[in-house]
Amino acid sequence: MSVQACIYFQAENRRLTIMFDLIKELTELAGPVGQEEAVQARIETLWRAAGATVTRTRIGNVVAHAGGSGPRVAMIAHADELCFLVRSIDELGYLWLANGQGWQRSAGLRNAFTIGQRVKILARHDVIPGVIAAATGHLAALSLPEPVELNWHDFWVDTGLSRSELLARGVTPGTRVIWDAETVQLGRHVVGKALDDRVLLAVLTEVLRRVPTAERACDLTLISTVQEEIGVVGAKALTMREQFDAAIVLEIGLAGDIPGVPWRDMPLRLGGGPVLVHKDSLVHYDHRLTARLEQIADEAGIPIQHAVFGSFGSDGAALMQADIPTALVAFPARYTHTPFETGHLGDIEMLTEWLCTFVRKGLGHSN
Repeated sequence: MSVQACIYFQAENRRLTIMFDLIKELTELAGPVGQEEAVQARIETLWRAAGATVTRTRIGNVVAHAGGSGPRVAMIAHADELCFLVRSIDELGYLWLANGQGWQRSAGLRNAFTIGQRVKILARHDVIPGVIAAATGHLAALSLPEPVELNWHDFWVDTGLSRSELLARGVTPGTRVIWDAETVQLGRHVVGKALDDRVLLAVLTEVLRRVPTAERACDLTLISTVQEEIGVVGAKALTMREQFDAAIVLEIGLAGDIPGVPWRDMPLRLGGGPVLVHKDSLVHYDHRLTARLEQIADEAGIPIQHAVFGSFGSDGAALMQADIPTALVAFPARYTHTPFETGHLGDIEMLTEWLCTFVRKGLGHSN
């Protein structure tokens, strides 16, 4: 290997290490829908340290004006993670759960991964560990019918505490329950909870760090929104007070490279590069801006994948409805909305470099 190649790979490994460490820090924070303060406080600190002027909106969006020359461009990712809510507390101390996801159409859960997962109960006074439990096979065989599909009466959270102890520590209906999951690296993969959308907050942080103000061909603003998961609440509120010439929304994507998923349905894979999303279930993204991003990737030699997401929405819908031309980019991921979401560090790094290049080159047609 030449000296130049050795230097390149050392620099790349350093970038990936920095990126993983930042992703790990952000994903392991507790930031459920409507209770994103720990994440937003950290993002505010990071973006201020990188030179941006940071403000908060009244419902908690973090808005960081980074500056530069040219049209006003926003890059947006969301802070909130999916959660459950405590629905009620059983007389024996078990916690019955309600869905905090908002858009799920059925009351039942089809996901077998729920049972046995460790969780954190974000009580008023402290964080309480627990586990999502159900009747075991021995007991179920004696007294319960064979389940066809899980519903909200088939599982609960066991904390080892009594009802009175839970109440004394500030657990009530409405208390958030999140996954208790460590973020780890498996080869080039990163695995953990809340990659949706904390990976993208890490990407935005690195874009801010890597591209000096003098090199920006746009007047850049970074935004971390709240309550995206239940109906793009933060983004809708944002459009009532902010206007931009263009916006790029960053999201987790969907990968089809797992057993049982036909390639014709989801032709995306980990390691294949970041994703340019043309349409999701809520909106068609701006064709001109999408084409500009494709052109920039091609000129920079950054491999990208193209996608249409039929069961997926993002903050971008609120922005398009507010007359802001918007594009959607993502990194492909397996097992979305689980405590073991999985992405590829190479895809995440290429997405970062793609956006850095865009910031340096700008909108093109407006410059």
